[in-house]
Amino acid sequence: MNNKFLLLSFITLFLACYSSVFAIDFLKFENKNSTTPPIENTIDSLKQIKKKISAFVKKKEYSNAIIYSKKLLHEAKLKSDSSTIDNAYFRQAFYFDKLNQVDSSYFYYDKSYTYNLALKDTVVAGERLLGMANIQKSLGDYTGAMITAIDGLKYLENTEELESTIGLYQTIAVAQKELGHPQEALRWNTKAFNILKNNPKAEILPSSIHIITITRANILAEKKEYSASIHILDSIAQETTGKNLFEFSRAICNMGHFKWLEDANNPESETLLLESLRIRTSLNTASGLFSSYIHLAEFYFDTKKAKALRYAQQAYTYSEKLNNPVASLEALDLILPLKRDLRQAISNEAITYSQLQNQLEKSRQTIRAIYAATKYDNDALEKENLKLLTQVAIKEKQKILALAAAVFLLGVIGFVIYYKNHQKQKEQLEMSYKTELRLSKKLHDELGNDIFYLMTQVQQDTPAPTDTKNALILNGLDSIYQRVRDISKEFTAIDTGKNFGKEFFALLNSYSSASTKLITKELPLSFWDDIAPKTKIELYRVLQELLVNMKKHSEATFVAITCVKNAKEILIKYVDNGVGFDINEKISGNGLKNVENRIASIKGSINFESKPKEGVTVTLTFAI
Repeated sequence: MNNKFLLLSFITLFLACYSSVFAIDFLKFENKNSTTPPIENTIDSLKQIKKKISAFVKKKEYSNAIIYSKKLLHEAKLKSDSSTIDNAYFRQAFYFDKLNQVDSSYFYYDKSYTYNLALKDTVVAGERLLGMANIQKSLGDYTGAMITAIDGLKYLENTEELESTIGLYQTIAVAQKELGHPQEALRWNTKAFNILKNNPKAEILPSSIHIITITRANILAEKKEYSASIHILDSIAQETTGKNLFEFSRAICNMGHFKWLEDANNPESETLLLESLRIRTSLNTASGLFSSYIHLAEFYFDTKKAKALRYAQQAYTYSEKLNNPVASLEALDLILPLKRDLRQAISNEAITYSQLQNQLEKSRQTIRAIYAATKYDNDALEKENLKLLTQVAIKEKQKILALAAAVFLLGVIGFVIYYKNHQKQKEQLEMSYKTELRLSKKLHDELGNDIFYLMTQVQQDTPAPTDTKNALILNGLDSIYQRVRDISKEFTAIDTGKNFGKEFFALLNSYSSASTKLITKELPLSFWDDIAPKTKIELYRVLQELLVNMKKHSEATFVAITCVKNAKEILIKYVDNGVGFDINEKISGNGLKNVENRIASIKGSINFESKPKEGVTVTLTFAI
């Protein structure tokens, strides 16, 4: 016993580690089919190979179709045609399944599944898992089938592949029923029906709908809810009668079986079972005939054992045609006790039973080994893909954060620019307001008062105007005229072009008078070429402000203004010998604050030096 166990363990381990052993399937297959024509050594196009495969399939020569599918795979790999590589894997899986060589079929389904995962085509990968789960189900490995189907749902659930999703739900429902969990089976079957309910316009094959409907009936019968089960089967029979003999015969066969389970004396049971057998014999469907013979063997098992044995032996014959060890075991489960009861020899059947059990277990273990090894590799692949997706997501998140930061920074910069411009506009408005106020004050306080004084002189009631009075009026008018010219100069537009130098020099000289001597040096016309128009305007107004203040308040008899230019900046120096002032007390009250603001606006600097009775020195500096 221990030696057998060790041998079985060694075989299982060997298969798990070297799943490539399935290449031997092809050699075995070729030896079995000595009539198979050899592959030509010509180089055919992929299209030509597919055409040859289709011709073989049409004649149901699946052995030849497999051989050319292998050639298709070889040529597709040489051309690196990923679509055709997968197609070649799938074809071999499908044709081996048609020949009931399920181990090989499973192997190539697994190859296709792995290949599509590597290509990140998860939908096709999920469909391949459906094929693999169905093979496990056919071998009676219901736990394995359920695990594989649930893995398939990871890729197909909530996709547009509704029929494949229904197929996975169906596989899980059948597995749960066979494992003795009818309530769970019903839950998964309901999920399949919900797809139909929620997608009434979906193109689902009628055969798929019939399968899940009959499965529902079988599950209800397993729960001993025979009336509900028979009602479903009866509706299918009425729907398919005279239209689809295959579905009709299946419905009435199951209905006859469940009526018998509900009531062993129900006279309809035998009639339905025999009618189903008659139809299936005419259709010559191996799977249908096996089912009918099994149910009839069960029906006659207690009452007519010899008849039951004949039906059980017929079932066994068709199980061999199906090459289905699970079906063979099901038939032998009836044959062995019937032969024992009829006192017939059972040694051959018993040996066959044991061999089938070993063969079936070997197939199950082999398939589990393939899936275990592949699942490990694919889980690693999925983890790697998930890691890559995570890295991509992180990079995308970083890009979004960088973009958000850039947008925020631009927003801040925009706000600062807006705020600065707003402040500048505000300062300009305030300056304009102050200018208007000063102009109004000049007109009212100075010119208005002088004009009023002259008017009172003219209106004095004197017999005849004297020369002194006339001279006084003329001088007054001349003074008013000169001040109007000064106001005009102060508030008129400034030419910042080529004539700026002349206008600037004219400004300085205009403040020279008999009582105040102003000294300056005329500058070359090119002196102002590198200066921006705005800077020229501000500089002009600053010096104008200084000269106005000088004339009003300083009582200076001497004023000197010098301008010096180097490669980087211009330096202008103003000096007078007036009464001076206390900088800390009067700089904000005599218009000089306005001078500071103007210089700041052109990014220059201004420095005042003054003491009472010691004159004023002002130094202006700004970059070119």
